[in-house]
Amino acid sequence: MPFVVVITGIPGVGKSTITRLALQRTRAKFRVVNFGDIMFQEAVKAGLVSHRDEVRKLSLKVQRELQLKAAQRILEISQKEPVLLDTHATIKTPLGYMLGFPKEVIEVINPRFMVIIEANPSEILGRRLRDLKRDRDVETEDQIQRHQDLNRAATISYAMHSNALIKIIENHEDKGLEEAVNELVKILDLAVNEDA
Repeated sequence: MPFVVVITGIPGVGKSTITRLALQRTRAKFRVVNFGDIMFQEAVKAGLVSHRDEVRKLSLKVQRELQLKAAQRILEISQKEPVLLDTHATIKTPLGYMLGFPKEVIEVINPRFMVIIEANPSEILGRRLRDLKRDRDVETEDQIQRHQDLNRAATISYAMHSNALIKIIENHEDKGLEEAVNELVKILDLAVNEDA
């Protein structure tokens, strides 16, 4: 039976770092799949982009087609091994925010758990400014908070269509990364035990 745990958070929240460290400590065995990477691979195959950050600038129709193709590939993977799906609940496009999982996409993936990583907007802004590898949009702290609020609302909608449980993990500079990693490890261990 397919088994997917979604981990989401806005760019700069520390999601990929927390995921990597948690997977080193958990007893559970997951294959990490990045939804954006799969969409990018599909877009490159179609000759639409040459750089990952160009995907979110494609037309909404094309992005939705790429989302559905990515979902079908993820479903195939999850039928063979548990998947930890690294993704974004909402994506900021030039025209507005787009759902990371439209109804037809979330129904294909059908996750068991959805984990949201959050942080203070000032922390996220600082992390983005230090990450020179990505071409990120410049946002104010208010815009970052709005994006996190939209992510929560979107995740509730996704859970309605998949019966997934939702967990929010805070990744604050003062508490350290350790606490966030330990929370994710507990969730991954429990998720696999719940499925057994």
